[in-house]
Amino acid sequence: MTRLKHWRLSVHTFHPVRHRLLPWVVLAVGVGLAVPTTSGALVPVVPVLLAGQVLGVSLNLTPADFRAAARRAHLVGGALLLEWTVLPALAVLASRAIPSRELASGVVICAIAPAEITSGLMTAVAGGDAALATSIMAGSLALATILVPVWLSLALGGSTHFNPLSLVDELGLSVLVPLLAGVLLRVRFPGLARHRHLFLDLSAACLVLVVLAGIGPARPALLSATLLPIVLLAGAVLLAGGALGWGLGRGLSLPHRTAAAVGFPVAIREFGVAIAVAVAVLPRAAAVAGVYGILMVAGAGTVAAWLGRPVVSGSHERR
Repeated sequence: MTRLKHWRLSVHTFHPVRHRLLPWVVLAVGVGLAVPTTSGALVPVVPVLLAGQVLGVSLNLTPADFRAAARRAHLVGGALLLEWTVLPALAVLASRAIPSRELASGVVICAIAPAEITSGLMTAVAGGDAALATSIMAGSLALATILVPVWLSLALGGSTHFNPLSLVDELGLSVLVPLLAGVLLRVRFPGLARHRHLFLDLSAACLVLVVLAGIGPARPALLSATLLPIVLLAGAVLLAGGALGWGLGRGLSLPHRTAAAVGFPVAIREFGVAIAVAVAVLPRAAAVAGVYGILMVAGAGTVAAWLGRPVVSGSHERR
């Protein structure tokens, strides 16, 4: 009987994956620290894992969903404008007060990364419009090819070099291809709609594996005496983004589905891109991006699950 209770507790703790990202992230961090080779082994397949995140969400979407998102282009534009101006500017100003060049650069690099690829998943889990969120995310990644080098030059000096063509590869192979594939499969096989939760769990599982792959750059920080300031700075970037995302939905008085769709892409940054940029321009700054990724997935996943829970008030139920 005790074994049965333990089994039920384990299942409740880790299933479904999309609603239990916090314990999965804790597990990923533990595995990455205990067996460092696991992180290194996953690095070559990170683009595939990113594609898996997008595919799991896109299998729940139809062309009609994206046509509806296109009719709200003003929201897409507003979210992109806010994301690429306010948070980077705040990070650049805050970095002037950080004595460590590595930590200051890490904060800036996190803030100028594009919207997190898993924004669509977080939005779907929160009960929001995943097509609108995915549209904002794709637009953000496209703009990153131009704006990341610009912000790097403004914040860290003209001698800083980063090749934006790597972001073009990520946009094409890890976002556009699986996005189109998922939508086309959904159109061809409408019965796939019955398995929408399984596809979201696939996306969430790929996200956890990406976190595990990112433990490598974060490992030195996680085992060092500088962990606390790195956690505080990475957490500050996450909270600032969250405040902007929440404030946008609140300020425009958007309904729940739409507020979640614009809020998550504005709130959370693509930590994989941040790590890649840091490795290219100042490798020791990658620790901030790695820790940010851990906090972001755990925090945003928890918030999304909380927002997506059924809320009963009188005869009304929100999902």
